[in-house]
Amino acid sequence: MTLRIKFRDIFRATLSFRTGNESWIGIAPDGGSYHIVSPVDTQISKGVMACNRPSDGTPFGGYKGWVYFRVPPFFEDVGDVETARKEQALRVSAELVDKLERFGIQAIVEDTDQTSDGSTIEPKKESPEDALLCSKCGKTWNKLSACLRDEDLSLLAYRACINDFSKGIYVFEHKCGGSVNIPVSSFIRKPLNNRILAGLQACPGLCYYEHLFQECPAYCEGSCYRHVARKIYQRRKSCTKRI
Repeated sequence: MTLRIKFRDIFRATLSFRTGNESWIGIAPDGGSYHIVSPVDTQISKGVMACNRPSDGTPFGGYKGWVYFRVPPFFEDVGDVETARKEQALRVSAELVDKLERFGIQAIVEDTDQTSDGSTIEPKKESPEDALLCSKCGKTWNKLSACLRDEDLSLLAYRACINDFSKGIYVFEHKCGGSVNIPVSSFIRKPLNNRILAGLQACPGLCYYEHLFQECPAYCEGSCYRHVARKIYQRRKSCTKRI
C-alpha cells in the first residue's frame, strides 16, 4: 500500500517564520492515512522535539500512536514569497517521503504544481520594466535572483527612506564601476509593525549612514530592512572569500 499525500496539504502546512508558528504532519501507524496539525506554536514544537510530550502521548492534539513529522517554516526575507514557500514545501515533500521509507511506509506526494487552494503555481512573468539595469555599462538582469547570484555585484549602500522605509533602496556596485538600484520592496513586504523611531531617543541613528550594514536593535519598522541588508552583505562577503 502506498500513502498518497497531496502537495497542497504540505504547501498549506508550510508557514512563514514570521508567524511564530509551524506545522506537523501525522502519519497513521499502518501508513494508510495522514493529517495536518497547523498552526502549532513554535515553543510547543520545541518542547515536542525535546521529547517533552503530554502524558497521554498526543502532542498538540495529535493521535496516540501516530508518527509526527515537523514542517519547518520558510524565510521570506529575500526574494518572492510564493516561490520561497513552494521551494520549502518541495524540500519538505522529499524529506517526508525519505523519512517514511525508513519507517517502512511507502509514500508519494501528488500534484506538486498546486497550492493549498488547488490552483496551479505559475512562475512570475517578468516584464521589460522589471529588468535591473547597470547605470554605466547597461548590463541587465531579468530577475532579482540572477542579480544576487552575480559575483560581479556587491552591496554598496542601503539608502533608507526615513518617512516610509518601504520606499528605501539597496544600491549594488557593478565591477564596471556602475550601480544597480533595487527597491527594498523587491526583497521584503512592509512589516505589520509600522512604528518609526527615526530621530527619536530610542533610535541609534544607523539609517543615516548608508554604507553601514550593522543590524539595528530598535523595535522599528526599518529594522527588518537593515536585517536584509546585513544578510546580503554577509552573503556577498563570504562568496568573495571563496574566490
